[in-house]
Amino acid sequence: MASIIVFDSWNLITHQAVANFWTAAVALLVINTVFWYLARTPSRNGSLYRTLIILLILADIVFASLTIYWERGIASSSVILFAVPIITSAMLRSRSTLLATAALSVAGYTLASVRYYYLHYGESFRVELYGEVGFFCAVFFILAGLLLAIDKSTKSDS
Repeated sequence: MASIIVFDSWNLITHQAVANFWTAAVALLVINTVFWYLARTPSRNGSLYRTLIILLILADIVFASLTIYWERGIASSSVILFAVPIITSAMLRSRSTLLATAALSVAGYTLASVRYYYLHYGESFRVELYGEVGFFCAVFFILAGLLLAIDKSTKSDS
C-alpha cells in the first residue's frame, strides 16, 4: 500500500486505480484478520486450519490477479505476488496442494494478462504477451518444484 501512496502522490495512477487498489487491499486485510482470529480460537480440528489456509491461498491468488490486471497486464511489476500463495501452500506439505496452487496462479496470471491485452489491444505485441505469460507460468511451476525439493530434503534429513 505504500507504493500506492507514492504512485498516487506523484499522480502516476488514476483515482479509479487508487480506489480499486485500496478496496482490494482492505478486503484482503479483512480476510486475513478474520482468518487469524478463527485460527487463534482453541480447536483441535486440523481441518479448520487447513481450510483457512486454502481460503487464504485463494484470496491471495485473486488479489495478485486483480493487481496484475489493474497494473496493465504484462506491464505489471507485481507478478512476484503470486509467490505468496505458492510459498504459503508449501507450508501444508502437500504436493497436490502446491501443484494446484501453481496451476491456479497460472490461471489467474494468464486470465489477467490476456484479458487486459485484448481489452486494450495495441499496447503491446501478441508475441510479447505469450512470451511473458509462458515465462511466468514456467516460473510458478519452477518455484513449486524447488519448494517440493526442499520439503523432500528436509524429510530425508529427519
